[in-house]
Amino acid sequence: MHKLQAIKAKMGSAEDEFTPLSQLKYGIGNCKVRVRISRLWESFNPKNDILFGLDSLLIDDQGKTMQARVHPDDIDLFEDQLVEGKVYALSDFTVDVMREDYMSCSNEWTMYFRRQTVVKEIQGDIDSIPLHSFEFVKFKDLRSRCDDKTDVLGHIVYVGELQEVSKKSRHIEICNASIRDLRGRNLSVTLYGDIACGFAEDMLKKGLESSVVAVFAGMRVESTHSVCSTTSSKHYLDLDIPEVQEFCESLRIQQANPAPEKSLAQKLAESW
Repeated sequence: MHKLQAIKAKMGSAEDEFTPLSQLKYGIGNCKVRVRISRLWESFNPKNDILFGLDSLLIDDQGKTMQARVHPDDIDLFEDQLVEGKVYALSDFTVDVMREDYMSCSNEWTMYFRRQTVVKEIQGDIDSIPLHSFEFVKFKDLRSRCDDKTDVLGHIVYVGELQEVSKKSRHIEICNASIRDLRGRNLSVTLYGDIACGFAEDMLKKGLESSVVAVFAGMRVESTHSVCSTTSSKHYLDLDIPEVQEFCESLRIQQANPAPEKSLAQKLAESW
């Protein structure tokens, strides 16, 4: 009896072995991963509304990330099985090179769901997998990231009114905002569609006079001084992560001990 239990225990542990995302590469097969869906979105071309697929950002126990995609023809099979924030065991998928124009993380590989991909929700003992993962870029380094997607963090210093504009025979909501880093650099943020509405509503709840630190994820870099939302973008206000906590603490220290006004020459030098 003890031998049978030992054999079953070994079989169970073998079945529960998961491959880290860092070890996935092209051609790998017969593996299973344990991941949290940090973000989930429908990816499409806003110019012509062509749907690319159902995309997600996956995070594993090691904090490593990978983007995943469900083909448009298979979305009906998986959209009810995949929920943002939940943890799953995934198997019978394929791995291929990343799609540079639509990536939300720096992993060179992308996971592709197949019709036979197995999705099993995992409950309990999942706290080791982070809820969020960001690849923050400093404002001064945005010049080298034009047209790339990136994540930015800053203190909100301006929020414009939610407006509706006409774009190619359709109406779309737009909200302009500005965030500031700890060096005093400002970054213009333009949000479109659902994220514009959600951000404006959340800021109204916070109070426009409140001191709020925002994270904007999956933003497209337009220039050194501006970013705009994409179909994968998401906003977070006063998010409980170490990066935001450190930013808030430094901001409090700065506000309690304001630095002398910088000269025009200093501001110009910093802008470069």
